[in-house]
Amino acid sequence: MAIYDVLARHYDAVTGDSSTESAFIDGIIKRARDQAVTLLEVACGTGGIIAALASGYQVSGLDISPSMLEVACKKLPEGTPLHVADMSRFRLNVKFDAIICVYHGINHLLGFSAWESFFDCAYRHLNDGGVLVFDTYTASGLKMMASTPGIVQQFGENYLRTSVQTNDEIVFDWNIELLEIQGDGRYKSLTEVIRTVTFPPEKIRESLGKGFANIVTIESDSGDVKDDSDNRTWFVCTKPGGPTLNDPDHRRYERPTA
Repeated sequence: MAIYDVLARHYDAVTGDSSTESAFIDGIIKRARDQAVTLLEVACGTGGIIAALASGYQVSGLDISPSMLEVACKKLPEGTPLHVADMSRFRLNVKFDAIICVYHGINHLLGFSAWESFFDCAYRHLNDGGVLVFDTYTASGLKMMASTPGIVQQFGENYLRTSVQTNDEIVFDWNIELLEIQGDGRYKSLTEVIRTVTFPPEKIRESLGKGFANIVTIESDSGDVKDDSDNRTWFVCTKPGGPTLNDPDHRRYERPTA
């Protein structure tokens, strides 16, 4: 994850405003468990999401990149717990009412066993009735990115070049080059290939159904998500027990059939 350590100080400039994303997540949590107080964001990066949610929850963050967490610490309330850990193998001595993992962080886990390890970690760290929310890139969205020549983003005097390549419909490589302006006016180049994988929603639902209940999927192009920049599928599920879900349309929270 060296690229994220280098990108940490530029990450917010590259990703932009996260307020729409945060409001959407807040709505999901309140619909599933309106009494949620404690919230953990896994793969929280620079903390933009939990910073926006900190006024309504007791937030914590977890990320594998120490540099990203250093940035997050500066924008979060003093004393906010931040943990350096692998999202598929974390063990904290605390449970939460909500756990979120957004900006397709789960796609960085390269095998489905690692995805299931993340689900297990989330389950262990949720209170009864707690809600898990995460999003994943769809294969169609990634294939669309792979069919384009890539993009160049300018932030200040720096540039970020990104392109996506694939040889199949599961593994996608993000070719990233950061051109960072130096004090002498020259550019320093850092290149990295970040591998991501995606799996069919049916496979993900089946795995979640082994422990979680009330599984909902929401497509980013469904109108519920105000985001035209990518194609994502959101998953919302709860740990059995605790308060009853509030959404009157129980069909959106039904347990998937075998």
